[in-house]
This record gives sequence, structure tokens and C-alpha cells, in this order.
Amino acid sequence: MKVPTGELISCRQIRAARALIGWTQLDLGHALGVDERQIRFWERRLPTNKTKRLTLIDAFKAAGVEFISAPTIGVRGISNA
Repeated sequence: MKVPTGELISCRQIRAARALIGWTQLDLGHALGVDERQIRFWERRLPTNKTKRLTLIDAFKAAGVEFISAPTIGVRGISNA
């Protein structure tokens, strides 16, 4: 089954997305309204709750980051224009 572009599929993508925009775990926590400890947990174990995953995706998209799955799994910057 092919995962569509824009779908968060790995914990590494969360860390890579943060690095791309220069956010700390605390910064991401503030953007999501959650504690920094929750971000650390999510970076070790991807949320199984789809709503939480979509919240992460939306926060990064608003900051100019897109999750990609093809041809390789990763993240990339997008234009918000």
C-alpha cells in the first residue's frame, strides 16, 4: 500500500521536520499546545491516534513543512505563498 505525500509515517520525520525549521521540542509543544515531554514521547513512538498525527501534520504544514513518502520517506520545505 502506497502512503500518500503529506502523511506522517515515521518518528524520524518529526525530528527532521523540526530541524528543517529550527524548532526545538519546546517550540513544537507550544505550537501544538502540549508539553515538551509529549513531543519527546512522539519522537520515540509515533502517535497511533489519527487526530494527533493530523494535528502534527497541520502544525508543520503551517510552518512550511511537508511530509513525503515517495521516492523516499522524509520532509521538505514548501512555499506558503
